[in-house]
Amino acid sequence: MSRARLLTVVGVLLMLTSCLLPCLTAWNDITLPDQDPTPDVIQQQNAEHLAAEQRFEMAAWIAAALAILGLAALIYAWKHRQRSTNIPGQ
Repeated sequence: MSRARLLTVVGVLLMLTSCLLPCLTAWNDITLPDQDPTPDVIQQQNAEHLAAEQRFEMAAWIAAALAILGLAALIYAWKHRQRSTNIPGQ
């Protein structure tokens, strides 16, 4: 497998992972509220909601980094593929 093809595959996988990571993080934090909550339960739910927001924010930053790395890999692979196919004299 050539380096350009490998980097293309890695870039696509990183881009897909960056799309799925925030979705999966948000999906895992979905809960239904209690029907008749007490003040203690409301306070606990607020703490859980704040923690879920922080986890989602961290997942969004990680996803952004993965997307940048995936895009860089795709650009490098595209330029490397272009360079190898445009060799004069062949």
